[in-house]
Amino acid sequence: MHMKKILTLMVIVCLTTLQLMAQNVSNAIYGEWYAVSDKAPVTLTFRQDGTFSLVNEAFSGMTMEGKYVINEQAQPAHIDLTEMGTGMDGLGLVEVKGDDLAMIVSFGPKGYVQRPKKLDVSALDLSTRYFSMNRDKHTLDAANVAPATIPAEAKLAFERNQRLGAGICLNGVVDGNSFRGTIPDMPLTDAEVKAIADAGFKSVRLCATWTRHCMPNSPYTIDPAFLKKVDDIVERCLANHLAVSIDVHYYPYINMDDEDKFISYEENFNRLSVLWEQIATYFKDKPNDMVFFDLLNEPNMRMGADKWNETFNTLIKQVRKTNPDRTLIISTPNLGQHWSINQLELPADDWNLIVQVHYYLPHTFTHQGLSYAHAEGTEGTKWLGTEAERKPIEADLDYCYKWSQRNGRPIYVGEYGVIDDAEPASRARYMGYMKHEMEKRGFSSHIWGFREAFGFFNPKTHTFDEHILNALSLGEKPLP
Repeated sequence: MHMKKILTLMVIVCLTTLQLMAQNVSNAIYGEWYAVSDKAPVTLTFRQDGTFSLVNEAFSGMTMEGKYVINEQAQPAHIDLTEMGTGMDGLGLVEVKGDDLAMIVSFGPKGYVQRPKKLDVSALDLSTRYFSMNRDKHTLDAANVAPATIPAEAKLAFERNQRLGAGICLNGVVDGNSFRGTIPDMPLTDAEVKAIADAGFKSVRLCATWTRHCMPNSPYTIDPAFLKKVDDIVERCLANHLAVSIDVHYYPYINMDDEDKFISYEENFNRLSVLWEQIATYFKDKPNDMVFFDLLNEPNMRMGADKWNETFNTLIKQVRKTNPDRTLIISTPNLGQHWSINQLELPADDWNLIVQVHYYLPHTFTHQGLSYAHAEGTEGTKWLGTEAERKPIEADLDYCYKWSQRNGRPIYVGEYGVIDDAEPASRARYMGYMKHEMEKRGFSSHIWGFREAFGFFNPKTHTFDEHILNALSLGEKPLP
């Protein structure tokens, strides 16, 4: 009997403790929380009426308002973010300890998003964000960086960025990709190159998967036949007055998430350097104002900002041995997105660089229906060009523009586009709007893409979708 009373008391104590912990989470969460994410200020506010607001200066996709509900029995506590006006839900875990808040939230289409299993930064992926915040507003001061001292020589990169102008990504040509049963790397015909130039595009981004055409182990020699194939495409583009950006695309481990069966993760960085040594040497005599080197497409989140900063600085030194005057293109860390631009640590003694970001927001429109992009169930989403739709895009582009002016580095939007399943009118409207907004800010840009699911070129008629082409108005004078 005595033991039964003890056990009953223990149960009561445990339940009371859990209840108090839950109450602590619910009550302690009210008010403002501050953090610096991707070296940009973030403010999160929870109100007692069950509403919240999240403001991220660098990322419109993480600026939202809505309702929140906390499950007080789960440990750590569950938090649901809903009615955010984005067509998505947020499911996460949250913990409050004094003046510190830790929260991880996965965002996705309603009915498809799944809650993270642990409150841990290692659980991050494309759609999951981790917040480590506190009550001290001075935390935001860490995002304030003094403007760079910009030398006169920085002007060259801006001039060459204008030479890139409005262009298109040549995907499906030498990247070995296959989407929806398409034949990978169908030959690029002279008629197709001419059609790109005649349409009014100023440049192309040649997306190449070099790892499929080199020795699997050191010294990673590139197949001479593949180099010649790339060279032939470059020459035909130059003959049509198209500038060319040669990039490293679909790279295992450090761009894509797939592993390489031949070499380790760390060995990939050495291989990337060796590949660029070969590419730079082979193309060193191409005109510096017409041929650009794009060092790596979308460095992945596994690499992170620190490793990518270390990597591209090493690559720059490697390429400069044979190409001292070549303009190089540097992607932003963590998937090449615009919001991570402030994490770049560019060399202070090299101003012949262009910074590349990719832009596909709103994701539920541009990637509608694609499961690999966490956009299931969003088919039929339209983009009408309303003020509410334009405002977040303009905020993101303005963030990049201010960064460019403060740091003296030109901006190139290396990818933007809309899947071909989208409503044609919305697709044309969005792509035309994006092109003009980037042009207004002095950015160069490349549409994704030429072939496959995001393409808008008809290989049978050798013509582009006229509605999109008209929306782009490539022949018109850039807007002021």
